[in-house]
Parts: sequence; structure tokens; C-alpha cells
Amino acid sequence: METGKNTSVDRNRKQTGNSEEIVADSAICTCDKGSKPGTFRVTSQQKIYCNGARKLIATDQDKDIKSLNFGSCAVKNNGPCSPNIVWSNTYNKIAIKGKMYPLTVKSSGTCKAGGGRINIQTSGQQVVVKPSSSPRKANSTAHKSPIFTEEDWKHLPQEDEKSQNKRVPAAVQVNNVLVNGKREITITPYDHEELLFTTSLTAGSARGTGVKWDVCHGNRVIAKGLTEAPARTYFTKEGTYSVYAYVHKPGSPKGKGVVRITVSYPKFKSIEWKDENGKHVTYIGLRNKVFAHVSLPGCKGISVNCRFYYNGYEGKTYLSALTPIPLSAVGKVKIALSLSSDQLKKIIEDRKHFSNGQKIRIYLELSSRHWIENLTKTSQHPILFNDKIEFRSLIIYKDSDCKEKLQGGIADSGSTVYVRLSTANMETGKIRLDVYKHETGNQEEKSPQPSPVYSTSYPVNSTGVYKFSLTLATPPYKEGTAYKVVVSWLFSSNQSSNGNVNNNTGRQTSKESKQYILKGKEVLFSIKRHIPMPKAEPSKANVNRTESEKGGCPRCSAPITAEQLKKVFPKTSEKTRIKIADAYNKHMRYFKMDTCWNKAHFFAQAKIEVGDSFNIKTESFNYSARRMKGRDNVNGKHWVQGNTQTRQGGYFTDGKSKKSPYPYMVSHPDLAEKYGRKDLYRYNDQGIQAANEEMIANVVYDDKNCSQKRKLGNTQVGDGWKFKGRGLVQITGRSNYTITNKYTEKLLGKNIINSEADANLVGTDIEVAMVACMAYWSKSGRNLEIKSNGEMNEDIISAGIGSNVDYIGKQSAFENITSKCFAVSDCNIQSKAKRVKTVTDKELKIEEGIKWLESICIPIESVGKTKYKIPYCQDLNRIKDSGAKTMDCSEMVGRYAAKIEWSKKPMGWTTASMIEYGRNHPKWLIQHKNANYIPKRGDIFLWRGHTGVVIEYDEQNDIVTTIEAISSTVNNEKPVDDNGIFRKRKPDIHLRGVIKMKFKRTDYHLLGHSPKLCYFYSFAVHYTKK
Repeated sequence: METGKNTSVDRNRKQTGNSEEIVADSAICTCDKGSKPGTFRVTSQQKIYCNGARKLIATDQDKDIKSLNFGSCAVKNNGPCSPNIVWSNTYNKIAIKGKMYPLTVKSSGTCKAGGGRINIQTSGQQVVVKPSSSPRKANSTAHKSPIFTEEDWKHLPQEDEKSQNKRVPAAVQVNNVLVNGKREITITPYDHEELLFTTSLTAGSARGTGVKWDVCHGNRVIAKGLTEAPARTYFTKEGTYSVYAYVHKPGSPKGKGVVRITVSYPKFKSIEWKDENGKHVTYIGLRNKVFAHVSLPGCKGISVNCRFYYNGYEGKTYLSALTPIPLSAVGKVKIALSLSSDQLKKIIEDRKHFSNGQKIRIYLELSSRHWIENLTKTSQHPILFNDKIEFRSLIIYKDSDCKEKLQGGIADSGSTVYVRLSTANMETGKIRLDVYKHETGNQEEKSPQPSPVYSTSYPVNSTGVYKFSLTLATPPYKEGTAYKVVVSWLFSSNQSSNGNVNNNTGRQTSKESKQYILKGKEVLFSIKRHIPMPKAEPSKANVNRTESEKGGCPRCSAPITAEQLKKVFPKTSEKTRIKIADAYNKHMRYFKMDTCWNKAHFFAQAKIEVGDSFNIKTESFNYSARRMKGRDNVNGKHWVQGNTQTRQGGYFTDGKSKKSPYPYMVSHPDLAEKYGRKDLYRYNDQGIQAANEEMIANVVYDDKNCSQKRKLGNTQVGDGWKFKGRGLVQITGRSNYTITNKYTEKLLGKNIINSEADANLVGTDIEVAMVACMAYWSKSGRNLEIKSNGEMNEDIISAGIGSNVDYIGKQSAFENITSKCFAVSDCNIQSKAKRVKTVTDKELKIEEGIKWLESICIPIESVGKTKYKIPYCQDLNRIKDSGAKTMDCSEMVGRYAAKIEWSKKPMGWTTASMIEYGRNHPKWLIQHKNANYIPKRGDIFLWRGHTGVVIEYDEQNDIVTTIEAISSTVNNEKPVDDNGIFRKRKPDIHLRGVIKMKFKRTDYHLLGHSPKLCYFYSFAVHYTKK
């Protein structure tokens, strides 16, 4: 065999090859060091065109800022992009002017200036360039083209002329369409963003194959059969547009021939105040920083400015200069607010000038030269300034993450508990924690100054949150003894003037240390006697006691058998079923799962989770990049092959659609592309790229990438993979493994958190998996060992597990298999469905509600002479007890509704929503439209803007006595005396709190109010009857 020589086959392979698209003007490229994609502008030549002589061909000499700009460069500390690109893999069968070679979609570049890698995303044209089938045709191409001259070329491919006269085959379709490189984009009427549509056709398409376009706005077709891509002028009205590209008919193949463009008009949507950890806050204090999270959809490209202000004694006082805000592509921004020492002093001085105790609220002001809907409504969402020094909460937890509270205040001897303290506005000094033996009233008299059993202190920090650990070992702690935890603040006199103390306890002065001591909250706990679990089988006495507790049912405490489990797991061996049964029987009494109902529900869940063969699962992360970015199809029939050059994975065009299981990957598609599976010839062949399952787990399960609700306690590197889902119910995350580890160590002597090999025991060892699942089942707060008893609805158990796996299958397994296998119908624990509920015929407690109102109001005669019991204030804390120190009119009535038990809890409504409620539920809140209606005790008056409660009606003088939270003046409202006479006040008297007053029934304050009409309403029924 000859070597070193080219055969004719080799020469043909060099000049023909597979189809690839030539890059033209307006192609889209990306640089891994740049901040944004770049749009190609061909500057190297102005003579050679493609795509129907409409677009210039890009060459390897298009390599600097004139041709491509990727925004800012990460290598240059986000300085401006100034590329110097060296292109590789160019199309060297064509030489333009003897020295420039065209770029194709397979070409890539390296930036010599910053080291960035440049990839071509779209070609900028619509036609697939197909090389000639032979060298002879390639050599003759240029002579037949009116665009080229002989000196411009070496070899140029051309398709057979006869093919241009052929009819377009039915198989030729639009394989893909993008707008600005994406399937979905959002634009605004102000950004003037150019729309660049790119399409690719299936193999076999000829040069010049026509693509047609349809445009729909919602469900309405606004353009049909366009021969050119739609212009920007089609997209002017608000809403979502669908643009279809096709050769023969729209939408073929399904889903690939359509892009969506959303036009969003600028508007203010919402503002939320949060702290540095993303938790909602209602106030800003002395030291903390808060953030205004503002949503302004449709404002992309619009200049918006912001500044903070408050209404001081001299009027509007600005806290910051007018500053432009950097909006994201979806119109969201986070604006920080912190107060300097000078600003704090000014706010506190202004507050002292308000005699009525007015609170200071800080507002965010937004402005723009463009019209933005509801922009001024930001002033309706202020944040309260609060400098009161206070102990907010003191709670004892069982775990170091402070998630599981100490139930009933009873701790195990020798265990470790954690005391979490939350404070506000403490700037200097120390926080001290003391533990005292709790004395009764007589004992306290005998020992007025007891010594603490334990004492420790921490310096004051910036967060105001402190965590103390207490190991309840003997000594100093004794079993069967109660203890009191007391926290105090030790500080010098310097801060006494910096904030207001909001505590009932007094200050104590230590002369020796010259410090003040502010005693704070207290909490009690007791230590129970430790009763070790017997290692041997339970005695007969224990069995008898258990049967008595289960109502005498002999099957509850009876051990399960391998024969019973054969019906649940029919594909397992007897040896495996014996191991399963032994593991459950050994620990069911410890976890209080020794009932027929617990057995039936537990194994119904297990059957669906591990299958008929009891295959204990370990969570898989073998997801395709397409699936993680949004959606992917499975079990389809029509497969689109992957592309090894562009590294795009193959996919089904039909089948069952599966959405992404990971929200973080949806918002970070670059990571999905980097770590996700990419198939080539068939589903899951991993022909282009295998899934990097370990990296996927570490990314999606990292607490930093999870919402507050989905956090798993994964705070260390590698936790996501180490603590992935395993076992009978897929226990996941460091927090759940740590809780479970307490039981596996105690009952089995096996640690499952030290290493990955230890954690794997949950997915491989039957007894470890069983104990882990039983611990998860009976965890405090979940308590499925209690909820299972008498429960026929398996969905309730499934929801308690927290898994979204096959609710229907689990219900079927319970009804048809496990409930019969463990004979729940014969169990002495009665089904909840059969229990008879007795409903007490409750009535409204009007008198109790009025008694409460009388306790919080002052008579109008005392206004200006005594302090308000409840000052007037409009705030967002309208339901919680902590918000009852101030009220507005609708908040007072909403709390009154709960006091009379018309509602189960206070109604956080406004006067507008009250009116709407009465309109929608006239049987529960009765409106009296008759002008002659005589109000009854406990009724309310209501108009859009104000409301109050009727306390008394004087029929002789037609006078109504009310209690209401009001902000007005006497001369405006015109309250009357016992004889119905109003006397004008000079000077006028301000009303700013909960006040008891009298009014003429038909006067302006009540039925005579205009233009907004006032009516009386009656609360009708107890909340249990609704």
C-alpha cells in the first residue's frame, strides 16, 4: 500500500464534505470573557455576498472592534472590549482576493488581547450552503456567478443549476428559528432593539428556498405569508406575539418553527423591603442595612432615578441624591438603604417635634422622563424607622440549625440544646446569658439572689442575632429539675441616648464596672429522666401495655411477616423480605409505629418509592442539558440527531414533555449546557457529553442557590452530592441526614454523615434505610406516626413525606394492597371517615368585642389631656398581636371581627375590601341600605375611606355612639354632645387614635356622608357556621 500520496477519494473528501453555513453580516457570536453577545459587521471586504446577494460574507480578516464588540472584558476588570481575534477552522476552499477565507458556523476564534474564546451562534443567513458533489463542479462555479471575478477565487462550491428549477420537496422544513439568538425575548416600545430572525432548514434544501412568515398577536393573526422576516413595526402593542417560520405549513416540525416576542409597557409592579439575607423586614434601625427590591417590568432601556426621603418636621427631607438605577433585562433592581449617624440624629430630632407621637417612615421616590404606569405608588410602601432597643425573641431549639424547637420545654439529660436570641438596635456592650435553677414563689422569697448554674456572654454584633449552646450534662444540671434562661444586655451609659428602650424590665446599675444592665426575656425548660431503651426483646408487660394503648387490637403490636410483605414486594426474595420485616419489627415501638394504620401507610409509600423488587434508590442527576434548561421530550418516535461540531444534543420532537426539576438551572442555562447530558444518535446514549452528575448535585442543592423554602442545610463544598437523595423516601440534604444520624448512631451505632461512604449506607443497607425512613416519618412537626392512625386518604401522608412521586399510585397501593394486608378495617383504631363530629352551635360574642373596644379607647373629652391608649397609624402589621399597639380604622374593625368570633383571626382588610366582601357575602356581612335603619349595638358604619363600631343608639335624640380609630380634627368630623349639639373648637383639636364619640345618625360623619355613601352593616354569623 502506498503512503504519502493522495488518492482521488482523498482529494474529493477535501473539496466536498458535509453541509455547513457560511457566516454573513449580522451573525451572532459570543466570547466567554465578554459581557454580551456580539453582532457581526463585515468590514474586511465589500464585494462578495451570499444569501441571495443580500449579505456580505465574513472572513478571517474581520477580527477587531470594527467587526465585533462583546461589551466589557472580564480579563480587563470589565474594561471596554478591544478584540484581536485569530480565527481557526475557516473554509479554505474559497480565497477572496487571494488572502481572505470565509468563516462558517464551525469556525472559532481566540482573542489575543484578552484570551477569550469566540464561538459563532448563528450564521446571519437563512440558506444552508452545500458544497459541490465533485471537484470539477467546484472549479467551474465562479465563472457562472456574476458576483465573482476570476481573481477573487481559488475554488467556490455551487449546487447543480437544474436543482433550482425543481419543486421544493415536501420533506424540506424549517428545522429551527431564532430571534436575536433566542426562542423567546421581551422588548419594550422604548428600547428600539433590532430584531434579527435566523432560520435553518432540514437537509436537502436548495439555495434560495423560500421561507414564509406568519405573525400572531395573542390569538389574532396580524400578518400571514410574509416572504421576508417581519419588521420591528409589527410589534408595538402590549402582549405576546408568536412568529411562525415555514416552507410549506406553519409549525412544522412541531415547536421548532416558532419564536415568541413579548412587548411589555413600562409600569411599576411592586416594592419589597428585605434584609441582607433576603428576609422580609418592616423597619430599619440604627445599624442595619435594608434593600428595596423593586420590579419595573417593561422598563428596559428607560432611564429611572431614585432617592430616599422621609416627612420630617420641616417637610420632605431627602436622605440620598437623585441617582440612576441599573435595571436588569426584566426590570428588577435592588436598592440599598442605610442611615448615617448624622441622618439618624436628624430623624430622632424631627420625631421629638411631633407631639402626637408620629412615627417616621422612609419612602423610596422613583422618577423618569418617560411615562411609567403607577410609578408614584412607591410612596404607598414605606419602611418604618424604629430605634427602640428591645429583646425580640428567645427560643430554645433541639438542633444547631435552630429549626426544630424544643417541644413542651422538656430536654433529654446529657443532650445539647441551642438558645437563639434576637435583638434590635443594640450598638455596644455584651449580651449575657444566665441559667438559673427555677424556684417556686416561696423559694424565691427565701433566696432573692440565686447564683446562676451557667453563665456566658458575647460581644454585641451587627446582626442582633445570637446563638448559645447548652450541654445539659450532670453536673451541673440535674434530671427532673426545671431551669430558667435569662438574657441581659450589659452596656455603658454612652448608648442610653442613642435609642429608646422598649422593655418592661428596668435598668440596674453596677457601680464597680460602671455599666448598665438591661434585663431581657426569660424562658423555662426542664430536664427529664433518661430511660434507656432495652436491648433485649420487650417483656410481656410491655406487650400488654402496648395493646391496651391501641385499644386492645392484637394486630397493632404484632410483628409483620415475610409472608405479608410478599404481597407488597412480590419480586423480592424471601431472604430480603425477612430482612425488611426484622428491621421494621425491631424499631416500630421506638418510633411509635406499632399500629395497623402505620404499617399500611408506611409500606404503601415504600412500595411506590422502591418498587416491587424493593430496589432502594439513590438519586440520579442524569438529566439532559435541554431538560435542565426548560423542557425535553421522552419516549418519542421522531429523533433529531445531535451535532458534534456545535455540541448541541439530539432530542425527540414528540413524546411526553418533561419540565426541568431544577429552577436554578432554568435561570442559569450556561451551567445546564456545561454539565448536562447531550445525546447523539438515540436518547441517553451520551454520544456528545455525559452528565456530570456530581457537579449538577453540588450546584442545584447548594443552599446559596436555593430559595428559603428549599434550603437543605448544604453549606459545605460537596454537600449536594454527599447528601443526595437516598433510601425509602429519598432523604436529602445535610440537615435531614444530621437529624437522622442521631437515630442511626443511637439504635445501630452507625454514623451516616462523616463521609460519602457512610451516607451511602442509607441507600444500600436495609436496616439503616429503614431506621432513616422511620425517623423521617415520625420527626417532630411531621408526626406521621400520629396522622396515619385512622386516615384513609393516602394523599395526606404523601404530602407529609414531601415527595411528589405518584400520589395516585400510593393511594391505590394503600387501598388495594397494604390496607388489606395489615387489616386496617378490623383495627380497633377507628377510621377518621367513620368518626362523628359534634359541632357546637356558637353565637357571636358582641359584648366581649365591645368590652375590648372600651378597654383601648379614650373618650373625646380626654383628647389633648391624656395619652391615647392606641394611637392612630397606617402600617402593614394588621393581623399579628405585635401590631395591635397602633391601628387605623379598618384594622380596628378587623380585630374586632375576631374578638366577636365572626372570623377566626383578625381580618387584614381595607374599607374597600370590606365593601367588596359585603357585596360578595351578603349573608355573613349584611348591608342595610334603608336610610331609616336603626343601628344595633355591635354594628359597624362603613364608607370607602372610614369605618367604626356602633356602641349605643339614643333613639330620642337620634344619636349614635361609636368607637373608631381616626385621624382628623374635631371641626371636620363634628361630634356632638349628649343633647346632639356640636360646638366648634378654637383652636381646632386633632384626633389621632382610638376614640369614643357621638354623632347624629344622619349627619356628615355617618349616613349624611357624601359623595361616598355610608351604610350600616351587621356581622351575621359565627365563623364556624360559614
